[in-house]
Amino acid sequence: MVNAVALASGSYPAAEDAVQEALVRAWMRSERGEQLDSLPAWVAAVALNQTRSGWRRSMAERRARRRILAGSGTAAAPSGDHVDVARALEALPRRQREVAVLRYLLEMSTAEVAAALGITEGTVKSSLARARAHLAEALAVHDSEVTNDVEGR
Repeated sequence: MVNAVALASGSYPAAEDAVQEALVRAWMRSERGEQLDSLPAWVAAVALNQTRSGWRRSMAERRARRRILAGSGTAAAPSGDHVDVARALEALPRRQREVAVLRYLLEMSTAEVAAALGITEGTVKSSLARARAHLAEALAVHDSEVTNDVEGR
């Protein structure tokens, strides 16, 4: 869960803190007798919500750094044919990244992803399609190589 939130949020330390806080909140709810339909989906949603404000600040900082580097002419080009999956995920818009991480890394169903993020299943499916297209391009994967074994969950 921490790795998934870290990929979605861009920060492993922030993900550790957010998941730990979410688990404490889940435990407190269970102590009060409240039921959670899906603990993984609930923890993921709470942890992602906690990291979003930090993520927004981080993205603003990255954009500023890119502008500075672009102005100085020292921006580094991608290295060869190898593109790291984490970098490819980082380049996705926030919703596509979150949906892809929850769906494929945590193997949540589209219904669980929708519930965790508070969006419709249709939005999950369209976001996944866009994320797959961007990731396939970024990772130089051809459509025939992409498999969707967990799509029906």
